[in-house]
Amino acid sequence: MRHRYHVGYLLLLFTLVIVAHTAQAEPPGFLGQPGSAQQDATLHGHDIVLPGISGDWGGTRASLEDRGIRIESAYIGEFVRDFSGGTPGGNNAVYQDNLDLTMTLDSKKLGLWRGGTLFIYGLRNHGGDPSANIIGDLQTASNIEAPDQFIVHEAWYEQQFSGGFLSVLVGLHDLNSEFYVSDYGSLFIDSSFGIGPDMSANVSVSLFPKAGLAVRVRVTPTGNSYVQMAIYDGDPSTRSIHSAEGKLMLGEAGFSVGTATYKVGYWNHSADKAFAGQTFGNDYGMYGIIDQEIMHFDVDSTVGAFFQYGWAPAARNAITRYIGGGFHLHGIIPTRDEDDIGIAIARADTHLSTETTLELTYRLVLMPWLTIQPSYQIIRNPGGNSAIHTANVGLLRFEVIL
Repeated sequence: MRHRYHVGYLLLLFTLVIVAHTAQAEPPGFLGQPGSAQQDATLHGHDIVLPGISGDWGGTRASLEDRGIRIESAYIGEFVRDFSGGTPGGNNAVYQDNLDLTMTLDSKKLGLWRGGTLFIYGLRNHGGDPSANIIGDLQTASNIEAPDQFIVHEAWYEQQFSGGFLSVLVGLHDLNSEFYVSDYGSLFIDSSFGIGPDMSANVSVSLFPKAGLAVRVRVTPTGNSYVQMAIYDGDPSTRSIHSAEGKLMLGEAGFSVGTATYKVGYWNHSADKAFAGQTFGNDYGMYGIIDQEIMHFDVDSTVGAFFQYGWAPAARNAITRYIGGGFHLHGIIPTRDEDDIGIAIARADTHLSTETTLELTYRLVLMPWLTIQPSYQIIRNPGGNSAIHTANVGLLRFEVIL
């Protein structure tokens, strides 16, 4: 049975590559990077540079970048309050923060060879773990919730061949910077809009807050299509290879048609999986994403929609299905061309019940280096338990590009 899934998955990817040759659009997606302002600029096509509050360091930053060394940093602070419901003893508030420090080296600009990139990402986290301690939801209301730590989150080298047709990446790599990503969904603060819990909550996955060892290969046959496959350490928390941990293998294919982007993926975790009194030789699942621009008022004003679907076999997983989707409104307020408004729903099905999160958020760009983003979430059946009252959660996030 396991071999049938592998063969079907490869046939699906091959079919998508053939179809993608006929599409006419820009390459889908963008790499994860520090700073939601830069991510949003990439998504909406703004040609801007964000030096940060510290400026150009008297010309040093620009000089280093000309020589192939790019240094970026961002600080995110967030207040979280559970107004009602959730974990017993609600009406609690916590503060948490996240500091990103990254350095990117370009081999060509360094005078070495073409197509090489070395990326190092330091990560510092501190906070009160709101989902674990005051909300009790399984989808994780804040995507920066993490244990206290100061680590090297990512450290990888990528080499491109044939002008980017083929690229190979090796090292500590955050899976969610390239796999299972919705461009429009990235606006939201709830973690499920970043990566579905059908994968992230069922098996050990190489993503924030601690990436693991990986090898990733991507083929870009046209300017609007790609196929990528990767093997990740089965338990990123150990940062070592043990046979008992298994490995996570996955593949994803995507293509764009007009203003729509489609992605499908399949994953397989080879470690033994114990669930409901049974032991299975592996675990697996599949997912799909659609990002679609549905209105375009002018150069800066757009309305986009996204849809996410993820599935994992019920016999061996606590979360059996995930459905998410919503709307991303950009620049629709007069004189606020860079602001974003979003409303979305994330639903995770469990064996007990269904946890459903409704999020309303507004991302306000006050300065090129400063954003403020309030978010209000209504979480029904926190933890997938219908006996727990609906949680009403408010979050206030600010981000400073340093």
